[in-house]
Amino acid sequence: MAKSKKISTGQIFGCESLLGCIFQSWSPRRRKPSLPEKDHRAKDNLSSKSSTTVTNPKILPRKSTDTSSQPKKSDSQKPQQKPKPDENHPRKSSESARKSSDSARKSISSGSSRTESKRFSLNGVMGNIIVKPQPAVKTDVTQTKSRWEGKPVNHRLDPETLKKMGNEEYCRGRFGQALVFYERAISADPKTPTYWSNKSAALISLGRLLEASDACEEALRLNPTYERAHQRLASLQLRLGEVEKALCHYNEAGKYTETKHIEQVEDVVKCLRRCDEARRSKEWNVALKETLFAISYGADSSPRVYALQTEALLHLQRHEEAYSVYQKGTKRFDIDSFIKIFGLSLTSYLLMVGAQVYIAVGRFEDAVTASRQAARLDPSSEEVNAVARKARAVASARLSGNLLFNASKFEGASVVYTEGLENDPYNALLLCNRAASRFKLDLFEKAIEDCTLALSLQPSYRKARRRRADSYAKVFKSLI
Repeated sequence: MAKSKKISTGQIFGCESLLGCIFQSWSPRRRKPSLPEKDHRAKDNLSSKSSTTVTNPKILPRKSTDTSSQPKKSDSQKPQQKPKPDENHPRKSSESARKSSDSARKSISSGSSRTESKRFSLNGVMGNIIVKPQPAVKTDVTQTKSRWEGKPVNHRLDPETLKKMGNEEYCRGRFGQALVFYERAISADPKTPTYWSNKSAALISLGRLLEASDACEEALRLNPTYERAHQRLASLQLRLGEVEKALCHYNEAGKYTETKHIEQVEDVVKCLRRCDEARRSKEWNVALKETLFAISYGADSSPRVYALQTEALLHLQRHEEAYSVYQKGTKRFDIDSFIKIFGLSLTSYLLMVGAQVYIAVGRFEDAVTASRQAARLDPSSEEVNAVARKARAVASARLSGNLLFNASKFEGASVVYTEGLENDPYNALLLCNRAASRFKLDLFEKAIEDCTLALSLQPSYRKARRRRADSYAKVFKSLI
């Protein structure tokens, strides 16, 4: 006898899709979701099996492996197995696809909290999507935005990595960034001489030679046989004019020392010797020429060479050039660093030359300060003490003369300025001030003479040029 066949609401309305699903959900007979409807030819063979509620419509329930209690079926009677969700199978027929869609909608509409809890399993699987656990973010390691390639750099990078990053920046010409990485490597491992040597290279490229010398010496303290550091320190000492030290380190540099390096040192030694001889004999043109040779041979950052050149220019009455050269040679002047590298005697000589330059350009207070420092470092030097007395004399003359001039005592001011010029006959500032006093005394020709001499010493002295023009105007008016 044929079994009665149940007809679903979707079949009555002729719609197996969304509309049928809606009507079935309204049916009072429906209490819980049923299995998706299978093919008609396989339904009769599977009628003995109990229906199972499926929480995940895409995963089939596990079939029983016990085949003893089930009758054997032929190949034509076996139900067609559905593909698993994570496998690639040919496209299903439109009928089976619609049925699976209806079953999925039914399961979603009647889902309970138990279904939701099973959706995420312990292994992170949601349907056919595997959710990979995200790595935990460490909050104890601070990260900052580094300039290095615009990438975040961890502060806990190992020193070798920091050194490599510094080397890359150095090769690109970014010496400031390279120095930052080398210093961070030193902070992580201060006992490695390579980091100190690389820091020295970056400082040399930045023009900070005294600091570079300190870094090289630290590298050699950690490893006295470090040949690369010996070579680097030797080249530094040559540039600073310390030729004896440079030759000593070149002898320790091994394979890094070339013949041309020794020849450079010998050439600078000869130039410095001739400079000292010219200075003693007061042949300032010869001294100036030899300082230029020494700079061309490699002593391009030597404070001693620049001080000799400055002194020669001062005696040749080229005050503006002397001031410019001195500023270039001592632009990073630090007394403690200079004493450490050059010693007390040379540092005192540099300060004495600086005092002479400041006197020449009218910076009398700075001249007094520099001369006092020089006398403190080398109190037995008669030359240093003479410069100190000269600085005090011209500073006092300008101060006293200005007070008299402001009190309209022009004759007394002129006398005081003249006394100051006896200590320094070629001081442009005192000459210009005396010209102002003589102008007030109607001594226009004398004022013109003082202004002309001041302009020969300092051609850019605008006040002297203006006063000379006023004096010429007065002379011209008196002739009319």
